[in-house]
Amino acid sequence: MLNARLLNVFVIAFAIAIAGCASKPPAVEKENLSAEEVKQRRQQIDGMAQSALEKFIATNPEVRQEIESAAGYGVFDINVVNAVLYVGATGPGVIVDNHGGQRTYMRSIRAGTGPGVGYQELFQIFVFKNKTAMEQFRVGDAVGGDVSASVTVGTAGKQYSFNPYITVYQVSEKGFAVQANWGGTGYVLDPNLN
Repeated sequence: MLNARLLNVFVIAFAIAIAGCASKPPAVEKENLSAEEVKQRRQQIDGMAQSALEKFIATNPEVRQEIESAAGYGVFDINVVNAVLYVGATGPGVIVDNHGGQRTYMRSIRAGTGPGVGYQELFQIFVFKNKTAMEQFRVGDAVGGDVSASVTVGTAGKQYSFNPYITVYQVSEKGFAVQANWGGTGYVLDPNLN
Protein backbone atom coordinates (compact mmCIF):
# COMPACT_ATOMS: atom_id res chain seq x y z
CA MET A 1 0.00 0.00 0.00
CA LEU A 2 2.79 2.42 0.89
CA ASN A 3 4.65 1.68 -2.35
CA ALA A 4 1.52 2.44 -4.39
CA ARG A 5 1.10 5.76 -2.58
CA LEU A 6 4.75 6.67 -3.12
CA LEU A 7 4.40 5.83 -6.80
CA ASN A 8 1.28 8.02 -7.09
CA VAL A 9 3.07 10.91 -5.39
CA PHE A 10 6.05 10.47 -7.73
CA VAL A 11 3.86 10.38 -10.85
CA ILE A 12 1.91 13.48 -9.79
CA ALA A 13 5.07 15.42 -8.90
CA PHE A 14 6.80 14.41 -12.12
CA ALA A 15 3.78 15.31 -14.27
CA ILE A 16 3.48 18.72 -12.63
CA ALA A 17 7.22 19.31 -13.07
CA ILE A 18 7.05 18.43 -16.77
CA ALA A 19 4.01 20.61 -17.33
CA GLY A 20 5.60 23.48 -15.44
CA CYS A 21 8.89 23.25 -17.33
CA ALA A 22 7.35 22.82 -20.74
CA SER A 23 7.56 25.76 -23.04
CA LYS A 24 4.40 27.40 -24.29
CA PRO A 25 2.80 25.25 -26.99
CA PRO A 26 3.18 26.69 -30.46
CA ALA A 27 0.39 28.97 -31.54
CA VAL A 28 -1.96 27.87 -34.27
CA GLU A 29 -1.17 29.92 -37.33
CA LYS A 30 -3.81 32.30 -38.60
CA GLU A 31 -4.81 31.33 -42.13
CA ASN A 32 -6.68 33.42 -44.65
CA LEU A 33 -9.83 31.29 -44.87
CA SER A 34 -13.05 32.13 -46.62
CA ALA A 35 -16.30 32.03 -44.66
CA GLU A 36 -17.19 28.81 -46.51
CA GLU A 37 -13.88 27.16 -45.53
CA VAL A 38 -14.41 28.13 -41.88
CA LYS A 39 -17.93 26.68 -42.01
CA GLN A 40 -16.66 23.42 -43.55
CA ARG A 41 -13.90 22.97 -40.94
CA ARG A 42 -16.32 23.64 -38.09
CA GLN A 43 -18.76 21.09 -39.56
CA GLN A 44 -15.96 18.50 -39.83
CA ILE A 45 -14.98 18.99 -36.18
CA ASP A 46 -18.61 18.99 -35.02
CA GLY A 47 -19.23 15.79 -37.01
CA MET A 48 -16.14 14.15 -35.51
CA ALA A 49 -17.28 15.14 -32.00
CA GLN A 50 -20.80 13.77 -32.55
CA SER A 51 -19.46 10.50 -34.00
CA ALA A 52 -17.00 10.05 -31.13
CA LEU A 53 -19.71 10.67 -28.51
CA GLU A 54 -22.13 8.25 -30.18
CA LYS A 55 -19.46 5.55 -30.37
CA PHE A 56 -18.45 6.02 -26.75
CA ILE A 57 -21.99 6.19 -25.37
CA ALA A 58 -22.97 3.07 -27.32
CA THR A 59 -20.50 1.04 -25.25
CA ASN A 60 -20.82 3.12 -22.05
CA PRO A 61 -24.48 4.22 -21.80
CA GLU A 62 -24.07 5.47 -18.22
CA VAL A 63 -21.82 8.28 -19.51
CA ARG A 64 -24.72 9.97 -21.34
CA GLN A 65 -26.19 11.26 -18.05
CA GLU A 66 -22.74 12.39 -16.86
CA ILE A 67 -22.20 14.43 -20.05
CA GLU A 68 -25.72 15.88 -20.16
CA SER A 69 -25.59 17.02 -16.52
CA ALA A 70 -22.09 18.49 -16.77
CA ALA A 71 -21.25 22.16 -17.34
CA GLY A 72 -19.85 21.14 -20.70
CA TYR A 73 -17.74 18.67 -22.59
CA GLY A 74 -14.92 18.60 -25.10
CA VAL A 75 -14.02 16.16 -27.84
CA PHE A 76 -10.60 16.06 -29.51
CA ASP A 77 -9.37 13.96 -32.44
CA ILE A 78 -5.84 13.04 -31.36
CA ASN A 79 -2.86 11.38 -33.04
CA VAL A 80 -0.41 10.02 -30.46
CA VAL A 81 3.17 8.89 -31.00
CA ASN A 82 4.98 6.92 -28.27
CA ALA A 83 8.68 6.55 -29.03
CA VAL A 84 10.58 4.91 -26.17
CA LEU A 85 10.54 7.77 -23.61
CA TYR A 86 8.84 10.50 -25.67
CA VAL A 87 5.08 11.02 -26.00
CA GLY A 88 3.68 13.57 -28.44
CA ALA A 89 0.11 14.20 -29.50
CA THR A 90 -1.85 16.77 -31.46
CA GLY A 91 -5.31 17.26 -32.92
CA PRO A 92 -8.36 19.48 -33.40
CA GLY A 93 -11.31 19.60 -31.05
CA VAL A 94 -14.30 21.49 -29.75
CA ILE A 95 -15.47 22.50 -26.28
CA VAL A 96 -19.26 22.71 -25.90
CA ASP A 97 -20.95 24.69 -23.12
CA ASN A 98 -24.05 22.68 -22.17
CA HIS A 99 -25.84 25.72 -20.75
CA GLY A 100 -25.43 28.23 -23.57
CA GLY A 101 -24.47 25.98 -26.47
CA GLN A 102 -21.33 28.03 -27.17
CA ARG A 103 -18.71 26.12 -29.16
CA THR A 104 -15.00 26.88 -28.86
CA TYR A 105 -12.73 25.31 -31.48
CA MET A 106 -9.25 24.38 -30.27
CA ARG A 107 -6.10 22.38 -30.96
CA SER A 108 -4.58 19.95 -28.50
CA ILE A 109 -0.81 19.72 -28.10
CA ARG A 110 0.67 17.19 -25.66
CA ALA A 111 4.24 16.56 -24.62
CA GLY A 112 5.22 13.98 -22.07
CA THR A 113 7.48 11.17 -21.16
CA GLY A 114 7.35 7.61 -19.95
CA PRO A 115 8.18 4.19 -21.31
CA GLY A 116 6.18 3.13 -24.32
CA VAL A 117 6.02 2.39 -27.99
CA GLY A 118 3.25 2.72 -30.55
CA TYR A 119 1.00 4.99 -32.58
CA GLN A 120 -2.67 5.66 -31.95
CA GLU A 121 -5.50 7.63 -33.44
CA LEU A 122 -8.04 8.27 -30.73
CA PHE A 123 -10.72 10.56 -29.42
CA GLN A 124 -10.38 12.26 -26.06
CA ILE A 125 -13.64 13.15 -24.37
CA PHE A 126 -13.53 15.63 -21.51
CA VAL A 127 -16.43 16.06 -19.10
CA PHE A 128 -16.25 19.35 -17.21
CA LYS A 129 -18.08 19.01 -13.90
CA ASN A 130 -18.20 22.77 -13.36
CA LYS A 131 -17.83 25.97 -15.37
CA THR A 132 -14.47 26.88 -13.78
CA ALA A 133 -12.89 23.64 -14.98
CA MET A 134 -14.28 24.23 -18.46
CA GLU A 135 -12.92 27.78 -18.54
CA GLN A 136 -9.40 26.46 -17.92
CA PHE A 137 -9.58 25.10 -21.45
CA ARG A 138 -10.78 28.23 -23.17
CA VAL A 139 -8.94 31.12 -21.67
CA GLY A 140 -9.00 33.75 -24.39
CA ASP A 141 -5.73 34.07 -26.27
CA ALA A 142 -3.79 32.16 -23.62
CA VAL A 143 -3.23 28.44 -23.29
CA GLY A 144 -5.55 26.22 -21.28
CA GLY A 145 -4.52 22.83 -20.09
CA ASP A 146 -4.57 19.90 -17.81
CA VAL A 147 -1.96 17.70 -16.18
CA SER A 148 -2.75 14.04 -16.56
CA ALA A 149 -1.32 10.57 -16.45
CA SER A 150 -2.41 7.48 -18.31
CA VAL A 151 -1.66 3.82 -18.52
CA THR A 152 -2.90 1.86 -21.51
CA VAL A 153 -2.18 -1.45 -23.11
CA GLY A 154 -3.81 -1.96 -26.47
CA THR A 155 -6.13 0.55 -28.05
CA ALA A 156 -8.29 1.89 -25.23
CA GLY A 157 -7.94 3.21 -21.74
CA LYS A 158 -8.79 6.00 -19.37
CA GLN A 159 -6.69 9.02 -18.60
CA TYR A 160 -6.67 10.34 -15.09
CA SER A 161 -6.79 14.08 -14.71
CA PHE A 162 -5.31 15.54 -11.56
CA ASN A 163 -8.19 18.03 -11.60
CA PRO A 164 -11.09 16.37 -9.73
CA TYR A 165 -13.60 18.44 -11.75
CA ILE A 166 -12.58 16.93 -15.09
CA THR A 167 -13.17 13.36 -16.23
CA VAL A 168 -11.23 12.25 -19.30
CA TYR A 169 -12.09 9.27 -21.49
CA GLN A 170 -10.37 8.03 -24.59
CA VAL A 171 -11.84 6.06 -27.46
CA SER A 172 -9.34 4.47 -29.81
CA GLU A 173 -9.85 4.43 -33.56
CA LYS A 174 -6.63 2.83 -34.81
CA GLY A 175 -3.24 1.74 -33.63
CA PHE A 176 -1.73 0.02 -30.68
CA ALA A 177 0.42 1.28 -27.85
CA VAL A 178 1.97 -0.13 -24.72
CA GLN A 179 2.63 2.84 -22.49
CA ALA A 180 2.80 4.32 -19.04
CA ASN A 181 3.20 8.05 -19.46
CA TRP A 182 2.63 11.41 -17.91
CA GLY A 183 2.89 14.95 -19.13
CA GLY A 184 1.13 18.22 -19.81
CA THR A 185 -1.36 19.04 -22.52
CA GLY A 186 -1.99 22.51 -23.88
CA TYR A 187 -5.28 23.46 -25.50
CA VAL A 188 -4.89 26.41 -27.85
CA LEU A 189 -7.72 28.40 -29.34
CA ASP A 190 -7.90 27.98 -33.11
CA PRO A 191 -7.85 31.57 -34.41
CA ASN A 192 -9.24 30.39 -37.74
CA LEU A 193 -12.47 28.94 -36.38
CA ASN A 194 -13.46 31.20 -33.47
